[in-house]
Amino acid sequence: MNRYLLDKVYVGISGHRDLKKEKISEYKKELIDILKDIKNSHKDKEIILISPLADGADRLFIYAGVELGLRYDVLLPMPLKLYEKDFNDNSKNEFYKLYFNARDIKEAKLCDICTNENISDYNNYRSLQYQKMGRELVDKCDIMIFMFNGVQNNLIGGTANILSYAKNKNKSIKIIHCEREDS
Repeated sequence: MNRYLLDKVYVGISGHRDLKKEKISEYKKELIDILKDIKNSHKDKEIILISPLADGADRLFIYAGVELGLRYDVLLPMPLKLYEKDFNDNSKNEFYKLYFNARDIKEAKLCDICTNENISDYNNYRSLQYQKMGRELVDKCDIMIFMFNGVQNNLIGGTANILSYAKNKNKSIKIIHCEREDS
């Protein structure tokens, strides 16, 4: 067994991109509190955060962790040039600032029926690729944090879908109930 892996606890995030703006500082405090608890529970191990760095929950998680001196890895859902289509110019600048400060960067494997061509547009293939990345994230992490509004929907690769997968895998889960901008 690799001793190197035993010295780390991997914590991942899945959550909404459109968190209610006036609640951001409250959500960040909740993230900090959870991360402090994780650090205190694993004093002998390094805590490594893993995030896809999407808008909203993914980035707020990294900001909370950096405030606590934690390092982070990035798990991209797809090739960088395809993923950056998800971001407007300001968001893209913020993404790259975080991206270039990551400890490690990996890209999720393509789902069985996905290709770079069919995930380049917003369609079911792209959703399947987000689901693939979410499952890889859950599988890699010891603890998952979900920033979730509690609405169970049938969106492939969405927060509810990944939360369900994590529960089925009996992962350690922390949930921050959050509101979305459109709710």
